[in-house]
Amino acid sequence: MKLRLFTYVTIFAALLTASNSHAQVYINGHRVASDESRGMWLCSIPEDNFGQSFKALVTFGDTISAVTIDNISVTSGDSISFGIINGTSAIAVEALTSEGKTLTASLQFTFLPIVEFNGIVNKLDFVTLPFSIMRPDDEDISALAKVRYRGSLTNQNNVVKRGYRVKFVDAEGNKLDIRPFANLREDNNWVLEGGAADLLRVRNYVCAGLWNDMATKPYYSDEQPRARTATRGQLVELFRNGEYIGLYDMCEPIDRKQMRLVKYEEDTMQIHGLLWKADDRSRVTLMDTMPPKVPNGYYTRFDKFEIKYPDIEEVHPTDYTPLYNLGVLSAYADDETFAEQIADRVDIPAIIDYYIFCEALFAFDSEGKNVYWGCYDRTQSEKLTPAMWDIDVSFGQDWKVTSMHGDRVQPWNDFMNNVYNHHRFLKRLRSLDVDGFNAKVNQRYQELRSVELSDDSLCNRFIEVIDMLKRSGTATREQNRYNPDALLMTNIDFDSELSYIVNWIPRRMKYLDDYVFVEHRIKRGDVNDDGIIDVSDVNQIINMILNFIPGTPIGDANYDSRVDVADVNYTINIILGLPND
Repeated sequence: MKLRLFTYVTIFAALLTASNSHAQVYINGHRVASDESRGMWLCSIPEDNFGQSFKALVTFGDTISAVTIDNISVTSGDSISFGIINGTSAIAVEALTSEGKTLTASLQFTFLPIVEFNGIVNKLDFVTLPFSIMRPDDEDISALAKVRYRGSLTNQNNVVKRGYRVKFVDAEGNKLDIRPFANLREDNNWVLEGGAADLLRVRNYVCAGLWNDMATKPYYSDEQPRARTATRGQLVELFRNGEYIGLYDMCEPIDRKQMRLVKYEEDTMQIHGLLWKADDRSRVTLMDTMPPKVPNGYYTRFDKFEIKYPDIEEVHPTDYTPLYNLGVLSAYADDETFAEQIADRVDIPAIIDYYIFCEALFAFDSEGKNVYWGCYDRTQSEKLTPAMWDIDVSFGQDWKVTSMHGDRVQPWNDFMNNVYNHHRFLKRLRSLDVDGFNAKVNQRYQELRSVELSDDSLCNRFIEVIDMLKRSGTATREQNRYNPDALLMTNIDFDSELSYIVNWIPRRMKYLDDYVFVEHRIKRGDVNDDGIIDVSDVNQIINMILNFIPGTPIGDANYDSRVDVADVNYTINIILGLPND
């Protein structure tokens, strides 16, 4: 169902007025959002107006009887000069309500959209609420939306900056498709993600953009060229119940539509596309073990996997077979069987990009959890492709509030060897070097390193976003709102965290260049690079340990970022044909 803008503005005007009677002031047709407790009004205007004198039409509704701006009395319909506008502008305003209440505030401007909704929300059930989007370059949107809390760490009653699921509906409760921003899809289903566990607030937004730019298209992209395996979003400023909540990413979810999976056939009751999310890490989600038989399809969950498509309430039983078969192959198949069948079970080019992505970002919270697995059409192939989600733990940040920049997220850590939870199939692809997997990884890394993964490209993604937040005034408002931040137990400081990231990135990438995505990683134990692994390689490592010769990355035979006796033992086991755990 398409949005009929003017119709819905009319239908819901009364609801919006009743729920937020203070904010019925408009500047060039854009409604001003207000936070009475902080004495702040905020209006979204086009960025072109920043840095120059701004003159605009001011109007207000019946709930406001008089307005004064910068000590000048304003009549509804007056054209007012606000002077030169920028992110630091703060203009004194006063309004008298029809109830005789005087409101005083500081009028500020942003060129980010403003999102506002009002009502009581809970964790479990969607609640229908009035919902507005004030867009700087387009008409405001007013509609109804079903809203509930979402998330894990931030989904707690003592957290102010919680995440939300949003589903637009019409007056009868039916789905209402909206394109809130020109660069995003038209749909009723959206996510408001606040980055509450992120010291910079925008890691997930930046990482999703990076994955969209660098990831190889899914194996079925010839049939579905618009398929995406990450979200796209728009940074916005959020008000809820007359309170400024701060910076959010209003983004598309990972779902059937985003990944372009084949729809369920209602007439024939035929399941085609399937989608699961690994909500939390477990031996099952890591494909390290599987139950004796395919899980019961009448349940919405399989261990820590949750079925996302088809909707279990509409289609049951569901089918966990493709996910189960990948797990069985990964956990139990002999080496020969695994090597023969793995390319039929998982999208290898996507897995290569996924591994490189996690290494580059040191995104250790993105294996075995925060990953979606999509099957395009099980009647054609059971092959699964990954989709990325919730990438706050990245670029040198941990999720532990006591050590957000602690030892385990430093740039010299090895994702595959210093983090112990990994998908079993990825470990086996590397250890068996299936179909030249390691060389393909190195080649792909070098391709990405010159473009999306160059130091400048990675740093500029963060620099440009933070610069935009500063110019819009959003950075200052976010810092003022959350200093000190009760969840992270520290102040939000965009300059400090940006400096940390742009220092972390080149050190991380140099480590990967020198130690990880290099030729010796393929040879595994050929320390002296003579084409064979024998006692001379052991002697080479011992000489490095004793400082008789300089230590080099190639001496790190077990890839634990150190050259020590463990590398000697590792190489001896290779020579003797013994396993290395």
